[in-house]
Amino acid sequence: MAWDGGEMNCLMVIFGATGDLTSRKLVPALYHLEVKELLPEAFGVVAVARKAYSTDQYLTHIRQKSEEHTHEIFEDAIWSKLANRFHYQPLEFDQEDQYGSLKKKLDTLEKKLESEGNRLFYMAVSPEYFGTIVQHLENQSLIDRKHGWQRMMIEKPFGRDAASARELNQTLRKVFEEEELFRIDHYLVKEMVQNLMTIRAANQIFEPTWNKDHIDHVQIVSAEMEGVGTRGAYYDQAGALRDMLQNHMLQMLALTAMEMPNFLTAEKLRAEKVRILRSLIPLAPETMENRLVLGQYEGYHNEPKVAPESTTETFAALKVFLDHPRWEGVPFFLITGKALAEKTAGIMIQYKLPMGSWSLRQTQQQLAPNRLIIQIQPQEGVVLTFNSKEPGTMDQLMTVNMDFCQNCLAGTNTPEAYEKLLLDAMKGDQSSFTHWDEVEASWIWIDHLTSWAAAHPEAVKSYPKGSQGPVYEERLKHASAWEEKEENQ
Repeated sequence: MAWDGGEMNCLMVIFGATGDLTSRKLVPALYHLEVKELLPEAFGVVAVARKAYSTDQYLTHIRQKSEEHTHEIFEDAIWSKLANRFHYQPLEFDQEDQYGSLKKKLDTLEKKLESEGNRLFYMAVSPEYFGTIVQHLENQSLIDRKHGWQRMMIEKPFGRDAASARELNQTLRKVFEEEELFRIDHYLVKEMVQNLMTIRAANQIFEPTWNKDHIDHVQIVSAEMEGVGTRGAYYDQAGALRDMLQNHMLQMLALTAMEMPNFLTAEKLRAEKVRILRSLIPLAPETMENRLVLGQYEGYHNEPKVAPESTTETFAALKVFLDHPRWEGVPFFLITGKALAEKTAGIMIQYKLPMGSWSLRQTQQQLAPNRLIIQIQPQEGVVLTFNSKEPGTMDQLMTVNMDFCQNCLAGTNTPEAYEKLLLDAMKGDQSSFTHWDEVEASWIWIDHLTSWAAAHPEAVKSYPKGSQGPVYEERLKHASAWEEKEENQ
């Protein structure tokens, strides 16, 4: 029997229901929630898109696409149960007169399902339609707080700079309150990103040393082996700075550097992250060349819908500091790129060497620094490296690892990001979503980098596909420490 989520009962309305995001992420997530019996009893989905499908035609289409993307064959019995929750509604997003038909469908389904008037809207469309859809929803009375909660889930990109983000936010806020807006950053629901807070808060050995007195530097890496693929039109207007740095990378930095609140509520977490994002020190123009490395993989111009003379960066590595007493003088290295040698993401905290010259007194070997590595992908886990005496010797040192493998423990039971995102939105839990203050602070800081990059196209260096990216270690200093450790394991 399905779990009755009570206040989670709702109608979910997906705009862009025939697109890639829906077939790759949303439908598979809903399917797995159905398998786990985590969907509320009174739950339905209204799939909205331009194509003139019937509900049966839509379900045939979306099942095929979802199975192709996930390489998973859905069980007929489970799919039939999920399919019974779906209803298709053709709609031209910019035609306000068509929203009346959508309203009638929602009103009818709510009476049938007894979903208490709760509505969860999901924007799986291009950002250019966000404002139009929201305004039409308001004008045609599809936002009805008298009979239940109303929430909006929004995918990135949330603007392309601070000015456009503010404009979009103002449009949304004319209709929705901040607590009704769920801005998605799927990195925030990755298991090990969430585990970072637990590691800090629940272990006395880490938090007391989580500061400038003990930590030498921090590296945050997100590398992909694939190129831009079919996202050429979007990516060529965004680049690595807007696509990855502004959201995923800065969110990981904020979670790493923030003060731990006494209680991990959404409000307190967001407030601490905002303080960190606002403490990011801008890179001075005269130091930019030694603090920011940009690159573009060879053959990028041949990707579909990429401008032939594009200077868009597909790689970025930078060294930043925080105006924060806990982190004074501690460099944070942010490294991200496409078409690189391997797919990996993680956070590495490198500690300072012990005070004094113990290694020189006892052995000719140099001590290796302690490192705490939060592995986010492809494997999830935690590695702590430390020095130990090599067995059978008097004073020879060796570096050893304490290794926790999240995948080994959880296996396939680890929920996918979108499963948690959907459930959290139904619950009204905004802990894993970004507040406007975070978005604004991130854009304000990123804007000075994108402005400099636009004025210095020569700074974007070419690098071979399948490489480590353009040479950046010497310019940024000890940003290669993590890679060297990986090679020596």
